[in-house]
Amino acid sequence: MDLELAGKVIAVTGASRGLGLKVAERLAAEGAAVAVAARSAGELAAAHAAIEAHGGRCLAYACDLAVAGEAAAFIASVVEIFGRLDGLVCNAGMAPGAGEERAAWQAALALNVGHTAEAIEAAAPVIAAAGSVLLLAGRREAGEDWPAYAARAALGEMARRFSEELSTRSVRVNLLAPATEDAGALADAAAFLLSVRAGRISGATFVA
Repeated sequence: MDLELAGKVIAVTGASRGLGLKVAERLAAEGAAVAVAARSAGELAAAHAAIEAHGGRCLAYACDLAVAGEAAAFIASVVEIFGRLDGLVCNAGMAPGAGEERAAWQAALALNVGHTAEAIEAAAPVIAAAGSVLLLAGRREAGEDWPAYAARAALGEMARRFSEELSTRSVRVNLLAPATEDAGALADAAAFLLSVRAGRISGATFVA
């Protein structure tokens, strides 16, 4: 199925490895130009090469998305370099284990929730009409403490709130909650939800 993503510009946070990288590679295979942001410059360089190997243009942007202002700067760089923004995937996150210190779960919430809100707010004025935003929630793991659950709940509410806010420009905002370890299948689902093939569905949580 042609997802009609060729020529689109899509920014993906937390895309130097794992699911974020799989999503970026899938988008590139569909012909999209992809901008990826993560903290590790070394992993980003490898991700950049992997994404371009799928035939897509790629911008690799090294930053710490837990730091205020970094997500907004990433979005600004994407628009400056590519001249447009058609989609945004917020994937960067971390999951502190049960019993970890307060500072650990505060840092997790700052990254998982804080960078997502900042990235969407930065993208809102510049994303193309009929564009799409997709939030990726971490997969539930055994031994999780309440901060991980709180972050997932916050992302769900964020998807609904921003869906309403951006509906005047027909920009869709949805949440994908992984229930499988099959990164390829999840990347397929993400690409579909970012495409026009997903129709006008917005403000929803999808479990895949």
